[in-house]
Amino acid sequence: MVISIDGFDARFLNDPSLHVKIPNIRALVRKGVSASVIGVGTPAADLLADERSVMKAANVFFPGTGFAFNFPEASGNQFDAVAQKSSPAGVIDKIEAMFPRFEKQLWDDSSSTQAATWVLATGSPDLVAVHLTDVESEQKTTGAISVYTREALENDDELIGQMLAKVPKGTIIAIVSNHGAENANYVVRPSVLLKARVEVENGLIGTTDRAIAERIRKLMTDRKKHGIAREVPMAEVRARYPELGKWVAAFDTPQNYVASAEDKGPALGPGTHLAVWDLWPARPQFRSVFVIAGDGLQNKKLGEIDMRAIAPTLADVVGSKLLDSHPDAKAKSLWPSLRKD
Repeated sequence: MVISIDGFDARFLNDPSLHVKIPNIRALVRKGVSASVIGVGTPAADLLADERSVMKAANVFFPGTGFAFNFPEASGNQFDAVAQKSSPAGVIDKIEAMFPRFEKQLWDDSSSTQAATWVLATGSPDLVAVHLTDVESEQKTTGAISVYTREALENDDELIGQMLAKVPKGTIIAIVSNHGAENANYVVRPSVLLKARVEVENGLIGTTDRAIAERIRKLMTDRKKHGIAREVPMAEVRARYPELGKWVAAFDTPQNYVASAEDKGPALGPGTHLAVWDLWPARPQFRSVFVIAGDGLQNKKLGEIDMRAIAPTLADVVGSKLLDSHPDAKAKSLWPSLRKD
């Protein structure tokens, strides 16, 4: 079973000062393997798409079709839009019989939980993937680690507990997330600061002009004044985004400072103070979460891992292999190192 929690920043799990009450997730951490995750990778639904022809799989609120049980994600989280595309036929009425008032205006994490719980209780699936989105939705309106966002994660933990109560003995459980989050407290406009054209891509400030790169290095000595924190080695840039290899230098902003390609406005001005995630994946403190637990697994912390290792690891769990066309097909699986001898 794969449970993806959008916006599950590693700080929720690792920073005691946030006081996040997530006992079900923490129990999985204590029993299994956990890591902070660098980078943006492939959703679990892409992994399932490779397996659905040979396994009885359930897809709950991921994009996708062709699964034995399917509740595909819909724009705007409209319940009716999900219900109309759900399968097998009549499944919504069957869930409503188990969970009165299941049908409502919006599909939220409680909807996904009830759908997954029904599948677990009646469908005997080999593989279940559940996508929870309420944390990220709260981040968009109140901030990356606001009290309301933390409450949304605590509610998800309760929902996870309900699903785990229906999971058959021996099931491997994985918790994943798509990204960490920061607040856009300040906006950095390097084109305004330098009075010259620079590029902003994947959260980085980049240039093909060596003279401009040198000017940025001189400004970097006071990052709070100019909003430039560090120079990112071009080897790191090319490894993650080869298309940016034309740059001669790249620079990142401090935490909660967001670079903008705008050429008007203050060089460093106020932001929205709401969550953002289109940032350089390797920036400090910008991490998501990977947890996997179940029979035959070690209990250990891996430190930091690259998100591209997760898809091949999950493929190994179900005894399969990613298609060559899969974006993470060449990444090394962690599975052999996670199992007990």
